Order: sequence, then C-alpha cells, then structure tokens
Amino acid sequence: MTTIDNPWAWQDGLNPYRSTPFQILDLDPTLAGRGAIRAHIERRRQRVKRAADRYPLFGRTLTVADINRAQEELADAEGRLLAELLTHRPERTGDELTAELLDAFPRLPPPPAPTPRLDVDEQTARYLLPDLSSAAPPRWEGLLP
Repeated sequence: MTTIDNPWAWQDGLNPYRSTPFQILDLDPTLAGRGAIRAHIERRRQRVKRAADRYPLFGRTLTVADINRAQEELADAEGRLLAELLTHRPERTGDELTAELLDAFPRLPPPPAPTPRLDVDEQTARYLLPDLSSAAPPRWEGLLP
C-alpha cells in the first residue's frame, strides 16, 4: 500500500505557504492588542532596515516594502482573514487535543449518588395502589393498524 504525503502538511516545523504576511512580519497570529502588534511590526521593520540579510525568509532577503505590504494586508479585515487561512497550524496529536479540551471545559462535579431504593412490601403496595382486579381489561381493538 502506497502512502501519499500531504503536500500542505507542515514539514520540519515549516508552513507550506512560504510567504504569508504573518511569516514576513514574524508575527504570531494569536498576538492580541493593536499596540503590541504595531510595536512588533516596527521592530521587524527596523531589523530589516538595518540588516536584512540577517533575517531572511526561506532564503529570500526581505525589504522594507515587503514589511509595509504585509502590514497593509493585515490591516484590512479581508486580508487578515486570508492570511489567517493561509497560516494554518501544524496538525495536533490526540494527546494535545485531549489536553486542550480538558482545559477548555470546566471540571464538572461528580454525579450525585444514586437514591436509595425503597422496598415496599406487598401489603403496603395493596394499600397504596388501587384494586385493578375488578376492572375490565383494556380494549385494544382499533389501536393497532
């Protein structure tokens, strides 16, 4: 049986999409806060401006124009959504998913103990239940197709 490798799966920790705005900006898609994002982008821009050859992206030397273009793409809602779709995360194992689910949901209390079963003797049952011995049996005609 031949196995087919997924060409879009992460290989050696690298995203198969090699030039997303998040990669150009070296920005984590989960980073929150406009100020934090702007500060990170500005640091990246300064690094590329001073020594672009020290910060290549998959062998390609970045320019300040690349940084500006990526920042503009992320500023637009449609561009950010597209960038997030292209920046898919590595596949997670079953253990990682289980741990994530356990962290996401609050701990539930244990179920209540079963209520004790009350045994009723025959005499008490006759007292509590109506006498059905003299009642006519139910009529089933017309109830079944």
